[in-house]
Amino acid sequence: MKRGRKRRARRREYCTVPGVMKPSHARSIRRSPAPVRTHLTLDAGPPRSIARAVALASAVLFGLALLIAPSLARAAGAARFKSNEVQEVSGAWHVFVTIELPRAPSTPHTPMKFVFTHTVAYERSLTDNSKDPVQTRQNLQNQPPTMESLDVDFSNSQGKVFSKTQFDFGLTRARGYEAGEYKVQIRTTDGIDIGAPMSLTLRGDNPVVDRRSITFDAKKPGIKKVGGDNDAGMEKVGGGNASDANKDYVPPSGDVTPAGSAAPFVSPDAFNPTEEEKVKEKPGGCGCAVPGAHGAGTGLAAIAFAAALGAARARRKRRQRQDDA
Repeated sequence: MKRGRKRRARRREYCTVPGVMKPSHARSIRRSPAPVRTHLTLDAGPPRSIARAVALASAVLFGLALLIAPSLARAAGAARFKSNEVQEVSGAWHVFVTIELPRAPSTPHTPMKFVFTHTVAYERSLTDNSKDPVQTRQNLQNQPPTMESLDVDFSNSQGKVFSKTQFDFGLTRARGYEAGEYKVQIRTTDGIDIGAPMSLTLRGDNPVVDRRSITFDAKKPGIKKVGGDNDAGMEKVGGGNASDANKDYVPPSGDVTPAGSAAPFVSPDAFNPTEEEKVKEKPGGCGCAVPGAHGAGTGLAAIAFAAALGAARARRKRRQRQDDA
């Protein structure tokens, strides 16, 4: 009875779950050592080193986004040349460019600025080692840009405005352009760049520059040395006898004495007036009466005439009174 109870107790201790463990394994399990309990702890996130790397990468990407965003905001549309090399024709270069905007402009003709920066100059020079001009490339730095303000047409013949157009213009030497390489940037009047900077090569023949060295050589044929102080003259150029060339030569003396009298610098007749310079007076008057010239005689005559008339009237009155009396 006691053994049966012990077996039932063992079965209850080790075989609590039916069908999982066979009764025959109870003895081996009892003899096995006690299981070691391990406490597993799960972290809330990755290790600290990984977290720091992720945070640093996020900060770098955010900074790059802040730097690139303004440039992307200021750049709008796209532009490209039909050909990056243009040949000169009659002193000018005909350039074709395709301009595309994000949307159609509000006006058919949009003013734009074409900024040209000279980067490489093509110099044609004469050197000592070559008879013909030699072309060399010279890299230029910190060159002031040249700006061309042009009105770009985005409409067709019917007046419909598009966001893309093909535009052509000309560059001349009179505007300061020459054969070489340029960096071109198209901008709007608001300062917004249209696409990225482009390279343009202008082909042609620039004026020739003389780079040959200058030599001073006095021993070339055909040039003879002048004689010294004791020499009677000069040697004849191209050969010959010196006596024949110098037989009529008279050496100049140190002192110069005047001979004869020279005419004065200003002739005496220059101080005499000419016929045109003489003032001619008018012989007679014009017949006009000048006020005040004959005023005194005329006044006396008028007074005498008035006195005579008064005396005659007084006599008549006196006779009439006598006759009436």
